[in-house]
Amino acid sequence: MPSVHFAKIVKGRQGTSLELYDSDLQKIESESFADLYTLNFHLQTLASKHGIQEALMVVHDTKSGRVDLALARGENSFFVS
Repeated sequence: MPSVHFAKIVKGRQGTSLELYDSDLQKIESESFADLYTLNFHLQTLASKHGIQEALMVVHDTKSGRVDLALARGENSFFVS
């Protein structure tokens, strides 16, 4: 069974931040992005860069006060709208 990584994404007024954790909740990387286009481009590289097969993506939109969860499988499913 593949290990599940965790991606915490916070969308705010000043941009978007990403924190990526492995299955043991050890932080792998942390980045900030000015827009969703740049974030999504970076997300597409994560699967191959870190050998990720599955990731739980937790997206917190601070503007709307909403939190969404998604399970990403394969590099084509790593994106945020």
